[in-house]
Amino acid sequence: MRDIELYTTVLGIAQPWKVSDANLDVAEQVVEVLVKHEGTATCPVCGEPASKYDTRPRRWRHLDFCQYQLFITAEVPRIDCSSHGVKQIAVPWAEERSGFTALFEQCVIAWLRELSFEAVVRRMRISWDEIDGIMTRAVTRGLARRSKRIVRFIGIDEKSIRKRHQYFTIVSDLESQEVLWIGRGRKRETIDAFWPTLSAEQLAGIEGIAMDMWLPYFDSVVAHVPEGTSKIVFDKYHIAKYLSEALDQTRKRMSGDPSIDRTGLKGRRWLLLRNPRNMSHSQKLASYSLRREYAALGRAWSMVQAFKELWEFRSSTWALKHFKRWYFWATHSRLKPFVKLAKMLKRHLDNILTYLRIPITNAAAEGLNSKIQLIKYRARGYRNTDRFERAIYFHLGKLDLSPTHTKV
Repeated sequence: MRDIELYTTVLGIAQPWKVSDANLDVAEQVVEVLVKHEGTATCPVCGEPASKYDTRPRRWRHLDFCQYQLFITAEVPRIDCSSHGVKQIAVPWAEERSGFTALFEQCVIAWLRELSFEAVVRRMRISWDEIDGIMTRAVTRGLARRSKRIVRFIGIDEKSIRKRHQYFTIVSDLESQEVLWIGRGRKRETIDAFWPTLSAEQLAGIEGIAMDMWLPYFDSVVAHVPEGTSKIVFDKYHIAKYLSEALDQTRKRMSGDPSIDRTGLKGRRWLLLRNPRNMSHSQKLASYSLRREYAALGRAWSMVQAFKELWEFRSSTWALKHFKRWYFWATHSRLKPFVKLAKMLKRHLDNILTYLRIPITNAAAEGLNSKIQLIKYRARGYRNTDRFERAIYFHLGKLDLSPTHTKV
């Protein structure tokens, strides 16, 4: 009787459930707590009293009791509801279709936030598939509970997940830095699937959208977001990347030109691409010497720095004048990478200058990409794309993942 009272108290079993017995297997280090249902039953759908139809044996893993694994076993009644037919009643200690108690799942969720899958498998003594099931239920709960709030500034970015051009399209809240939605691929139809998940009020409440100059994303925003064209901000960090690539292409062309002395170019790429603010005095002198020795590189480097000044203007009128001067310089520089880049930037200038009115960037989204890479590294990679997607929501969605039942 004392054992029954102990487990009743420890597990929080209450009417109409009752601990009927407890078995201890010292050799296997397992405690089996037997629970039965007494009294009337109600329909889990409508809550109306219903007659019992039959019982089904169920077993749940609970948190360890000292060094012993603890299991709850019960003959769970099924009822015959006049409105909903035969249904199995809910138990107060576990979610439906779970083989673990709510507190066990809560513990696994807490460990998963801190440790890798492999570490949690060892710590909790369950399989990878069982942990994946707990994570799946947690993410499903979290997404279902997510409120339909208005997100003012969103970022749209792609994340390469495998070789051969396999991508996730990731939509994030730039203010709270949380992942809002994940799509497979980066085509127009990929991002088109996101907008129907928002209400008309949420779509109208979007004030700015930071993205790369990727036409499928642009077309999708214009087609679905009210006044979407005026809300798109082409991310300045992506543009800075294009500028750096043009500079590096110029260096590579010079490295392959036999008509010039190329010895000074070897191993000095970083002197051109590194932010001058992050250089020491000696590094700045070396960079200056390199640019002075190779005039074309000096022009290319100066054009990169000059374009970045565009984002320092407060007036779009003066910013436009600055761009026109820069555009003339770039297109007459005789540097093919910059001629090509200048023409591309001119085509997208309106939404580059939107930054002056809506100063947002995809820096938060790029930070999320770094965290996604860490998630992938901790798991030693994901062969299953569904699991990878769930892991991103789990760690970066800022979801309420807790099980509903926490009585045990």
